[in-house]
Amino acid sequence: MKKNSSIARSAASGRFIAKPLGKNKAKKFAQVEGMSLNSQSAGAISRLEERGLKGDALRSAITGQFIAKRG
Repeated sequence: MKKNSSIARSAASGRFIAKPLGKNKAKKFAQVEGMSLNSQSAGAISRLEERGLKGDALRSAITGQFIAKRG
């Protein structure tokens, strides 16, 4: 192990920079917590991915699918 290991920080905000975990690692974390996707959730995610959504756009679209709309 190196003696001087630098930790990446954002120059603008000073916060630590973290890489996204990815779908497979997130699924493993969820399994440890005892959580799993039901068929409705899995179907919604696959439909949105087929549209070509990725990253923040995918997350916000998934959130929009499950928020109750009032009106």
